[in-house]
Amino acid sequence: MTSPTAVRPRPESRATAAWIRAGAAWQRAVAPRPSGLPNLLVLVGFPVVALLVVVVLVALGISGNSSGVYWQSFGTGADPDLLAGRPQGIRSDEWLVQSSWIISQVREGFPVVNQSFPGGMDATIQNDLPTWDWSSVFRPHVVGFLFLPLDQGMAVRWWLPVLAALVAAYVFAVTVMPRRPVTAGALAIALCLSPMIQWWFLPTTIWPVAWAFTGLTAVLWAFRSSRRWPGIVAAAATGYLTVTMVMSIYVPYMVPAAVVLVAIAIGFLVERLRTPAVPWRRTLLRLVPLAVAAVGAVAVIGVWALTRIDTIRAVLGTVYPGQRLEATGASDFGAVVSLFSAPFQRASQFGVVQGLSVNQSEAAAPLMIALFLVPALVWVFVVQLRRERRTDWPVLATGAVLVVLFAFLLVPHWDALAHLLLLDRSTDARLRLAFDLLGVVAVALLAARLDAGVGRRRPLGEMTVDEVPAPTRVPWVVAGYGAALVLGSVVVVYSSLHAQSSPVLGASHAWRYVAVLLAVAVVALARRWLAAGAVLVLAAAVVVGGGVNPLYRGVFDLATQTTAGRAVSDIVDEHPDARWVGIGGYVPTAMLLETGAHSYNGVQTYPPEEMWQEIDPSGSQEQIWNRLANVNWLDGDGDPKLFLPVRDQIQVGFDGCSSFAQRNVQYVLADQQVTDQCLTQVRKVTQGAESLWIYQVERR
Repeated sequence: MTSPTAVRPRPESRATAAWIRAGAAWQRAVAPRPSGLPNLLVLVGFPVVALLVVVVLVALGISGNSSGVYWQSFGTGADPDLLAGRPQGIRSDEWLVQSSWIISQVREGFPVVNQSFPGGMDATIQNDLPTWDWSSVFRPHVVGFLFLPLDQGMAVRWWLPVLAALVAAYVFAVTVMPRRPVTAGALAIALCLSPMIQWWFLPTTIWPVAWAFTGLTAVLWAFRSSRRWPGIVAAAATGYLTVTMVMSIYVPYMVPAAVVLVAIAIGFLVERLRTPAVPWRRTLLRLVPLAVAAVGAVAVIGVWALTRIDTIRAVLGTVYPGQRLEATGASDFGAVVSLFSAPFQRASQFGVVQGLSVNQSEAAAPLMIALFLVPALVWVFVVQLRRERRTDWPVLATGAVLVVLFAFLLVPHWDALAHLLLLDRSTDARLRLAFDLLGVVAVALLAARLDAGVGRRRPLGEMTVDEVPAPTRVPWVVAGYGAALVLGSVVVVYSSLHAQSSPVLGASHAWRYVAVLLAVAVVALARRWLAAGAVLVLAAAVVVGGGVNPLYRGVFDLATQTTAGRAVSDIVDEHPDARWVGIGGYVPTAMLLETGAHSYNGVQTYPPEEMWQEIDPSGSQEQIWNRLANVNWLDGDGDPKLFLPVRDQIQVGFDGCSSFAQRNVQYVLADQQVTDQCLTQVRKVTQGAESLWIYQVERR
């Protein structure tokens, strides 16, 4: 008789059995629907967690804004509202331009026409501002300002677009690879932590990302869902986000998103049409909700444009940016080095970018995962073509987009075709966003092909839930080619920076670890260790992009948190129609905007006619002032003289005794002492390291 101890499982066997049971339970939990789409838990689990995190951050008034830059001027000691990281001065579009205009809107009660500039500016066009206008329904990120305190409104504006991009990328990824929510979640987070998004972190940058992935999801759900309503919901979301994106009026980020969406969607459509036993008519009918959503979006945008056509004409009629077009093949070797510099991006967080570009934002680079996976994708494509006599159209579309993007950047003399594709509406630095989007697409497509088993004779997407796939791995040699691309690009960038004696190499040595992370990640993804590969990509993204923006509680409000701001506010309250000029740096300009003063300072999306008629009655300097630019004043003599140090900065000389000042200006705010016979000092305020003078213009 066998002893009981002889049949007792060994500890290793119990552990193995537990592991097998856990794996089986996981597979049951992530099992897709009969249609091949992800089940409800997989579909909503990650988005719900992300939403809860955002709700907590909004309730606490925490965002990533860099308005803490002002603490360096007015504060002493450590900023109590800075929770992590450091404010980024280079992100002045966020903390100086848009935040100042937002606070100005709050002060004025969210008007459709902001009166900070003489003659007013259309707030529904300029700088994505909150207004009591019907168009705000399609700008959900600004609605928070209308109903919540400023701090919570800013948190909504910060987190809502990135939440939308995060969820849209995740849902697209699990739609393509429904059994892999961990991989999809890691990819979505890595996308949002890319230096491209973090250094350009604005709604105008992020909504196109959400729109592109929502549109791709709508196409896939239309084809794969056994019920109509999921496709209708996704189509409606795509139409809504189309309006949201277009109302930002910043085309350079719409173009890369549109190129990726259209190309990959065509790939999915052709794949569907080439699937045996799938009628063309039924396929095209499935796209009717998306077509209706597109028509509806065009109608809303048309009404919006027609009701503010004069403003749009003024924007398009500017000297800069006007209808700016980029030439093909305009990128030089330095731009290519910058494009592949993601492993070196940690140095940007310390303000070091010499050898990569002029500043951190322009130097921001994508992780280029899509390009590094090209060997694996080519292998998948060729194997399917040989064994199944079938073209993998989505993979082909991914490769085609990569070819077109590099051709636009490097190959000259095909401007007419590039214009037809709208590529010339973007720029070298903005077009890079497409590579980050393609990274998610490439990993998802590769994962789906490997999980389904490359070379299967059954078309992809037709496997039943109970059918056990025969997964495939890319051969080691091919996977190694991808790693070689990673390391080769790092060598090229390193050599270029070393030849220039760039301080980037010494500012941070993290590039070595990021290079290894990306190389191993590419091999892991090709060998179908997909969750591990995606987590490695995420780790690389955390290193190069995770510390770009700070965590900041609230918004530094110059009108209420500074003595000078309160002094200006008192004068504004007493003399609401008085007009101001701010002389010096950025602080006077921002303070006048945030206190609700009517001034000649600030960033104009288009030139206010009344303001420039007063400054330049003859119109002789129109080539300087007819542009999107920051208008700032310097101490000068005589009538206003305009200077253009860079294409988006207008400097104007101010003399209190000039006919312009005598007719139009009552007060001056300066960050330097101004010696002017027609100015009388009202008050000098010193707070922290900043001194500001308030003057009154005396009539002669």
